[in-house]
Amino acid sequence: MRRPYSVQVFLVQWVDHQFRYLLFHRKARPELGLPEFWQGISGALESGESFIDAAFREVVEETGFTLDSLSDTGFQHSYAIRPEWRKHYGLEPTKVIERIFVALLAVSLEPVLSSEHQSWRWCSQAEAESLLTFGGNAQCIQAVEGYLRQQPTQPLKATLCIRSDTNQNASSEAT
Repeated sequence: MRRPYSVQVFLVQWVDHQFRYLLFHRKARPELGLPEFWQGISGALESGESFIDAAFREVVEETGFTLDSLSDTGFQHSYAIRPEWRKHYGLEPTKVIERIFVALLAVSLEPVLSSEHQSWRWCSQAEAESLLTFGGNAQCIQAVEGYLRQQPTQPLKATLCIRSDTNQNASSEAT
């Protein structure tokens, strides 16, 4: 049975004095009662996996990026388990608890999309909020923005990101 825990990771850049968010357009899954929608990188925790380990794994699976660091924003929310999902969770849990993570990237890279997504785009916070209409995703981006604004900003240190498909490093310090 699937555990009722999930992560959502937002990859972020500092460009022209604002944060830019990498969002993914998820394909519809009618058999799970899910429409097309925009989101960060998300996925369920596997057996024995911690939230942070799941966040790192999901980034690799959904983008092809291997990160050297992620930050837990301290924000979490929950969403109801839909009837279409019941066979994956069993009878007991009624909601999924999702923790939100963020990684600041030094450069803009093109993700290698997984089969879950049909497209991606870099967005300002306002653009992201207008696209994140499913569930609590807009609230998640607001929490990430608040978390980032509380961090020291001079200089902003970006995480190392290795493209899995090319094995090329992309790392620098954003100022």
